Amino acid sequence: MNLVLKSRFLGISSLLGLLGFSPAAMAAPAPLSDLMPRPGDFTSMWWAEGFPGIIPKAPWKRCVQTGSYAMDQDMVSLQFGHLGPIQAGTEHQIPSPAKLELLLKADGKLYQCSKGGAWSRFTGPRLIESGLFMQRADVTDLEFTPVDGGAPVSVEARFETAAWPDRLGLIFAARPGRESIKAGEASFGKVGGGYGLTGTNDFVIPHDATLDPLQFTLELWAFVPAKKGGSNSGTSWVACKNRNEAFDGNYGIVFQNGMAQARINIGGGGGNQHEISPVPQRALQADAWSHLAMSYDGDTLRFYINGQEAGSKKIGKVRTPGQHALAFGRREDGGGNGMHFTGAIDQIRIYDRALNLEEIHQRAVVPEIVNPHLKPLREWNFSADGQASGKCPSMSWKDASLEIKLSANKDAVRMQKRWDLPKDQTWSAPNWQQVSLALNPATFESVEAPPPVTVNASEMATGTARPVEYDSAIGWFRVNLDGIAPIAPPGKSSPSNDAIERIKLTLANPTDREQMARLMFEKNANGFRQGIGSSITGISAILRDMDGNPTGIPVQLSKNWHNEPEGGVHAGHWFHGISQLRLPAGGTVDLELTLAYGHWGGVPAASHAQLSLIGWGSNQLWHQAALGSWGESICFEPDQAQANATITDVRPLMVKAKDEDAPWNWTGNVGGGDFLRFFSPAGERVPHSAMRAIHHRSGPCLTEVTYAGNIGDGIRHSTTVSLARSDDIVRGIYHIRMDVTKPMDFSRFVVFQIGADTYNFSRERKMAVGNETGLAREWNTQWGGNTHRTPPVECTGRIPWASLHDGEFVANETNGPPANRGIVIRSWKARLGGKDSSPWMAERGLTHHQIDSSTLDIVPPPGVMRLEPGDFIETTVEHLVIPKFAKDYYGPGAALRAALTKDENTWRMIHREAVGNDYSVTMQAGILERLHPDIRIRTEKDTATFELTGGINYIPITFTGLSSPRNFTLTVNGVPFTQAIHGSDFWQTDYDPVSRTWSRTYNIPPSDRNRQGIGLVPTP
Repeated sequence: MNLVLKSRFLGISSLLGLLGFSPAAMAAPAPLSDLMPRPGDFTSMWWAEGFPGIIPKAPWKRCVQTGSYAMDQDMVSLQFGHLGPIQAGTEHQIPSPAKLELLLKADGKLYQCSKGGAWSRFTGPRLIESGLFMQRADVTDLEFTPVDGGAPVSVEARFETAAWPDRLGLIFAARPGRESIKAGEASFGKVGGGYGLTGTNDFVIPHDATLDPLQFTLELWAFVPAKKGGSNSGTSWVACKNRNEAFDGNYGIVFQNGMAQARINIGGGGGNQHEISPVPQRALQADAWSHLAMSYDGDTLRFYINGQEAGSKKIGKVRTPGQHALAFGRREDGGGNGMHFTGAIDQIRIYDRALNLEEIHQRAVVPEIVNPHLKPLREWNFSADGQASGKCPSMSWKDASLEIKLSANKDAVRMQKRWDLPKDQTWSAPNWQQVSLALNPATFESVEAPPPVTVNASEMATGTARPVEYDSAIGWFRVNLDGIAPIAPPGKSSPSNDAIERIKLTLANPTDREQMARLMFEKNANGFRQGIGSSITGISAILRDMDGNPTGIPVQLSKNWHNEPEGGVHAGHWFHGISQLRLPAGGTVDLELTLAYGHWGGVPAASHAQLSLIGWGSNQLWHQAALGSWGESICFEPDQAQANATITDVRPLMVKAKDEDAPWNWTGNVGGGDFLRFFSPAGERVPHSAMRAIHHRSGPCLTEVTYAGNIGDGIRHSTTVSLARSDDIVRGIYHIRMDVTKPMDFSRFVVFQIGADTYNFSRERKMAVGNETGLAREWNTQWGGNTHRTPPVECTGRIPWASLHDGEFVANETNGPPANRGIVIRSWKARLGGKDSSPWMAERGLTHHQIDSSTLDIVPPPGVMRLEPGDFIETTVEHLVIPKFAKDYYGPGAALRAALTKDENTWRMIHREAVGNDYSVTMQAGILERLHPDIRIRTEKDTATFELTGGINYIPITFTGLSSPRNFTLTVNGVPFTQAIHGSDFWQTDYDPVSRTWSRTYNIPPSDRNRQGIGLVPTP
């Protein structure tokens, strides 16, 4: 296979014309690179000492750095420890504090913000969107105290920052809060009045026999406040009969970290405790009533939520009636500080039989109707003439205002903004109001005025204009793309994986100075019209010239597809493609925005996006990489906020469990993995800290993102993760670098593992290790125990690999089937314990959440228990996800299907990957820079030629150092190479702002082995 990349570079004036510049409108011709990002056009956001939610004593200090300014903000006090200019490349700054004041007036009384809300699943510091150009975050549940003393005010308020490379938006938003739930029968209810539980009171029924039938149903309505803090964030009892969960005869309904559970004990002691814990999708809606019911028929415990069965458990024992009271709002024995529930209850009923699903459903749908056939033994309805309300009643205010103030340099710089409620109007809970400031922190100049540029957008297929609005708080032009019908490829109709959306953008700068245009391309829940797959999961957004050539202008990808009501603002189904463009003086530019979903150039596209967890919970940094647009492929959580592991969900490509299953859909989770897990001599994990995400490329041919941070005060590390466009399997490629600066003793150290100690959704019955020559050892795994099950095996040979096969899910997985996993070490250099070191591998039996499985760990040599200054690791590891059986795979990869037919569910599939993708490159012109994750070649005078051998999948090849983003031809064996579906839509262009050059990435299919084997000959 001969590869030649040749330039047909146009002069700059011709190039500007092709891009859509109007020479007459320009003061002077400008280089194309003036449109592109500059070295300081980046943003980075991180927790100063790691995520405090999992790192003891770490401060709640969020840091932002760009090429021109830096800031750190305390999320409790909301004060800035530093806010000001920065020299490029500098990390440590002399503190330049800035004072933030948030003031609220309600009913004529003035309040000031005293602190930010505490972090929980849905509250406190949250991350909204994050990437190369923009970091957006907030903190919710702000607390306000009166300026002149008195009681706090009930308000829902949040503070938000929107950081661009040269702009910072500060946003204060609020609305009247809910009234406090009134204790006892003064509370509102579901039907008439209810009973309010404030976290300190309870409702207790003394014991009698009617409360303890052998077979029973307990049903009630429970109101969960919107603020899921306080007692409901841990364990709290809604209803508890007979002491506690370890007591014989106990039954009740519990909130466990916001999830409702049914519990029963038959026989006494911990071994006879039984519970039903529904899946997270059954989480109760906040600020709403939920119907809860549990039943026991002498054999099976069942739990119902809102009229639907949420789970069942066969016990097969006769329960022993208790002799103790029935308590609502706390554990009956008062232990554990009572474990109080905060909310309201209503319509409590106890029956002496297990109601069936139809009866439970009827009670949930029409609680106000009395069915004469459903006669409870006991019932409590509370005040019949009390207030019934679907939500907690809200406050309303007159004479109200919001004000934000910022002062710095000992008040030499002061900015403020105020909103006042119009006279004689009332401000009620549904209505958010906000005030905002916008400044350039490098100069402390206000930048609130809209930039003097125009942005117009239209659908290329129809010419229909798209709405464009400027948001002065965030600083972007919001381009709405809802409802655009994807364009099918020539000769085909939608839905199609090859369909794309095309939007024309026209940007103009009529001034005599360069201007920045910040753009946000938006799609919302009902705006997606791609009719195949799970479209939002794999969107690629490419800015192209009007001839369809990718320009290399980056587009940051942020999205959300979760909508738990507790997420509040920013929850829901949305996609944001974020970019910025420098417009030269007097310039006009026409560009095309292309949205690709499943395919790019007929092959599954690769994308790397930030997924907002607002609407899901946790609300910290989460990235998802995808092949195609049919669900996640590999997910990463650098701060390890939820699973205490960097690699979380992992899913195979194009598999389905049964023939009748629909293709192009989510697949089963075989996730879990981590980098550089370090444990102190006492056995305690030393977490990753100060983790930054550095975005290099987001696709659609190759992704590249680096996660960099510290371990303790003696290790600096980074991992660059990549995913390449392909049509057969998921191949995550990770380049890991670790440097030791001071002695670090350890009890355990894992360089890399599949799955992770704390997150492993698959378990395999067999493992094997080997190298390019074949198998070194295969064994049956031994799950569980949290100990090594095999002694470490030294990885010998040139291409070490490990296979985890004959896999199964550790829990029920509805998106099946299971897949196998593997590791290939593509390169390795290390010095550990002061000596050159090879990698070693071992199986570790894992028990986590009472589930047994095994991980495959890359570890230091036996006997090394201390890292010395100067020690390092530099390695490239491939993470492979292989269909278990040939029948599972429905994709177009004929070679993969043939290999599976021959060697399915064996170590040979990983060995095939190790040997088959062992590339060899011989250069004729240009400089070879690396082989993985892409073959990267630096061109010489815009030209490169080389001979390539090897490869069993689409091979990513990147040419760097190009003087232009367009007018190049790639030839393979002397023939121009194309995968075009809609024109120039099969390569990826990226820009290097330091060298002011472009690169192109292609994905070349495997060679025809009938021609010269795998030999490639350069073309003259």
